[in-house]
Amino acid sequence: MKKDWLEPINSYVKVEIRGENIEDFINECLAQNISIWNLRRTNENAVTACLYTKNIKGFRPLLKQTGCKIRFIEKNGLPFWAARMWRRNGLILGLAGFLVILFLLSNMVWNINVTGANPKTEYQLLKAAKELGIKKGKFIFLLPNVRQLQQQLTNAMDNVTWIGVSLNGTTYNFQVVEKEIPKRKEALSPRHLVAKKDAVIYDMFVEKGQPVVSPHQFVYKGALLVSGYIGKEGKTKLVPAKGVVLGETWYTTNVTIPLATKFQTYTGNTVTQHKLRLFGLRIPIWGWKDGEYKSKEVSENETPLKFWKWTLPVSFIKKEIRETDGVKRVYTKEEAVQAGRAMAKKEVRKLLAHDARIKEEKILRQSVSNGKVNLSMHYQVIENIASEQPILIQQGD
Repeated sequence: MKKDWLEPINSYVKVEIRGENIEDFINECLAQNISIWNLRRTNENAVTACLYTKNIKGFRPLLKQTGCKIRFIEKNGLPFWAARMWRRNGLILGLAGFLVILFLLSNMVWNINVTGANPKTEYQLLKAAKELGIKKGKFIFLLPNVRQLQQQLTNAMDNVTWIGVSLNGTTYNFQVVEKEIPKRKEALSPRHLVAKKDAVIYDMFVEKGQPVVSPHQFVYKGALLVSGYIGKEGKTKLVPAKGVVLGETWYTTNVTIPLATKFQTYTGNTVTQHKLRLFGLRIPIWGWKDGEYKSKEVSENETPLKFWKWTLPVSFIKKEIRETDGVKRVYTKEEAVQAGRAMAKKEVRKLLAHDARIKEEKILRQSVSNGKVNLSMHYQVIENIASEQPILIQQGD
């Protein structure tokens, strides 16, 4: 008979049939539609054949009828294989446990490397990364993706220009570009102090050099404030002028504040879904709610899963659905003016050194048009206006 294509799945046995009426036995099997295949004659009164275990009971009457005997040689098929494996369950469970542990370890953070940062910045970076969940032993697929980490860490660190984040296997690499804060060096060469902008002199603190201006005096940009020449006429010498010259300077800024503004806020209601993507098919793991909010914001983080050093065709998806609510903020004219003044002051602060102070502020112009309040603000600022200017010494002086 022809071999059944289900043979590897169904349980079957290989047997030896002995007797003088083997041909009659085979004919009876065919007559009763009993599958038998791979018939091979081993001698005059014996053949080997394969048959399904479910047909063994049907064989017994035929064996008695024809006077043949049967001997089992092999047991094959999925059920027999499963039974053999079950008898070795300790080995199977151990192997399965090893593979599961290896899979989990392949998707954990094991190393965190930081390059380009001094020890203080490195400590601050690792602390900020830890707050975002980046630490040894955490599952990589539960962490923010590399782009999100790079943005969040760069925003959290004030003393860096850029942070590059990469994930190589189980290692996070952080490459830091620190802000270059120039160190003020003591100038040993002769120099003057000149005004770096127009101002009215407010106060002076001169350590070295000869002051040439006085408080309440107006000076233009580039005017000499403290001379590097000291001593009486004929007995002068050059020194590096040093000091602080506080001047009253002026800034003007314009801002526009809408009387009515619409923006989105989070209500606090969030649904988190976890899924596996396998060959394009998304399989839910946990988090079954759909988050059917009227207004919502959806974000997804997809992380490929790995086994040892190989990337599997499986990825872990974390989907967050946040409910949002449209809010309309309405200002009165007075409230809009106050908000505009605060915004303008913040913009001016960005232009000033940390030791500068705003002496006075006033509104130059104020108008309302097209549902917006327009402000023009004027600020009087006290700041250091001194700038170094080298004294060029000609040969022979």
